[in-house]
Amino acid sequence: MTGENLTDARKEQIKRRATFLNTIGIGVMLIGVFTPIVRAMYEPAALSGRLVPIIATMVVCFSFGVALRFTGGLILKRLNRCAMSKFCCC
Repeated sequence: MTGENLTDARKEQIKRRATFLNTIGIGVMLIGVFTPIVRAMYEPAALSGRLVPIIATMVVCFSFGVALRFTGGLILKRLNRCAMSKFCCC
C-alpha cells in the first residue's frame, strides 16, 4: 500500500485512535495518582497502615498512563512516516 492510497478517512481514524489512547492515559494518571493524594488531604485516616498498596497502585497507574500516551505518540509517528514516505508502513 503506498502512502498516496492512505485516504483522508483512514488518516482521521488513525488520529482518533491516538487521541483516544492519549485521553485514556491522562485519565488513568489522574484517577490513579491524584485521587489518593486528594483523598489523603481530606481524609487522613484513609492512609492508616495502607501506604504501601496505595503507593504501588499509584506507580502502576502512572506507568500505565505513560505507556498509553507513548503508544498514542507512536501511532501518530507512524502516520507521519506514511505521509512522508513513498511506501506506507501501515
